Amino acid sequence: MSNSSQATPTAPIKKKKKKPATNWKQVLIIGTMAIAGISMVAPGIFGWIGGLFSSGSNYATPTSEVATTPAPAAEATTTAPTTNTDAMPEPVFKKEGELFFQPASGGKAIAKIDIERAETDVERAQGLMFRKSMDEDKGMLFLFERSEPQSFYMRNTFFPLDIMFVDENNVITTIHENTKTLNDNSLPSNGPAKYVVEVNGGYAKKHGIKVGDKISWQ
Repeated sequence: MSNSSQATPTAPIKKKKKKPATNWKQVLIIGTMAIAGISMVAPGIFGWIGGLFSSGSNYATPTSEVATTPAPAAEATTTAPTTNTDAMPEPVFKKEGELFFQPASGGKAIAKIDIERAETDVERAQGLMFRKSMDEDKGMLFLFERSEPQSFYMRNTFFPLDIMFVDENNVITTIHENTKTLNDNSLPSNGPAKYVVEVNGGYAKKHGIKVGDKISWQ
């Protein structure tokens, strides 16, 4: 058997390196600085992203602001505004009696018409408005409770009229001939009137009816 005096070599032992201790103070400082930096940059980033999504829209952003500037006042005018009569049925003439024009000197009647009476506030306010025409032998008689100065106009009236104001003794005191249509000009009576007769424009001249003549009706 053999014998050797040489020692058997052994592997060197490696020493483990120790990890350095964590510096928490430094970590806290770095984290605080990072958060501060993000908070400064984040609004710009989110705004840029929002702009990308809204850039394709052509609609203005809605607002709750309400305009408070009043509309300009309409200029004063003596002509009534045009009325759309197609939206309402044209009133139909209703015969409610007959009226006679008599000469001041008495005697035979000058002319006779069929009449529609306007006796209530509503009927008197309506008058012949919104009618497109009226037969020559027809007219309207307005009856008032008291004899006092009266004034008419031609608002929403589409054909010319002769307007005759009559006092409490049935005497014609005023005649406005061929009044202008669709007009707000005042057409007053000369003195108190208790009755008013409206006929087609030109009727008084055609039949020789004048101030001082009388009316009667049934």
